[in-house]
Amino acid sequence: MTTYAEAESSVQAGQPFYLYQFTCGEQVWRFTSRAADWTTTVDGAAVVWTASALAHGEITLSSQVERGSLSLTFPLSDAFALSLLRPTSSKYMVLTIFRGHEAVPDTTVVHWKGRVMGAESEGRTIVATCESLYATIRRQGCRAKYQSLCRHILYRGGCGLDIAEFYTTATVTAVSGAALTVPGAADQADGWFAAGVLKYGTEYGFILTHSGSALGLGAAMPSLVEALAATPAGVEVQIAPGCDLRETTCETRFANLLNYGGFTRIPGRNPFGGSSIV
Repeated sequence: MTTYAEAESSVQAGQPFYLYQFTCGEQVWRFTSRAADWTTTVDGAAVVWTASALAHGEITLSSQVERGSLSLTFPLSDAFALSLLRPTSSKYMVLTIFRGHEAVPDTTVVHWKGRVMGAESEGRTIVATCESLYATIRRQGCRAKYQSLCRHILYRGGCGLDIAEFYTTATVTAVSGAALTVPGAADQADGWFAAGVLKYGTEYGFILTHSGSALGLGAAMPSLVEALAATPAGVEVQIAPGCDLRETTCETRFANLLNYGGFTRIPGRNPFGGSSIV
């Protein structure tokens, strides 16, 4: 009986096919390069891999992060590919490519893994760009800086605040792209929710601007648009205030001065610059 290793190394028995699994939160899409739909068992449950004209570019191994990208090509009419052109949620879409051989179709191995960075239409095709999983591992991470403004991320790490304690329940009554109308936001001064968080179900949106009842998100949330279309009276969300990373805001808005990550007493002049600081 032929094994995967034998098929992989054989010129005659090697007839590779690919399985493409896209995961975003709890949603999963599965496609196969085989001529017809194919059913397999995943974690004890039967799942269907939909036959697709999807194809991927050459996979290369390199020590350079920028060369770890991969392009996927879909027909322009592909419904899933069209969804990639729309604004996405704050969650990453992870792609896992499995490779198998027709001689041993029940045996596949992980061939490539990464995340979808974006997509654009090119003529009669849609091309999605993906980044290798190892690219984020090799990329330079952020380091703490000696600066006047707070270096911490709000509600994360060194900030120490629990966002659950700052959520306010509000109702979205209108949506236009990334612009929302939230009457409850007007209860706070303009800018209170700027750089804050909007939560709808399991999705999160970054609030860029806040003026009265108007909130501007960093990106549209399609699920929120669909929910409001089904419930015109309004959709309930939770919103948490933002922070401009200043000491006074940390103290007055959050009472969190002990965790402030900035250095507000930095001299305005460089003592080693050669000029007098007196």
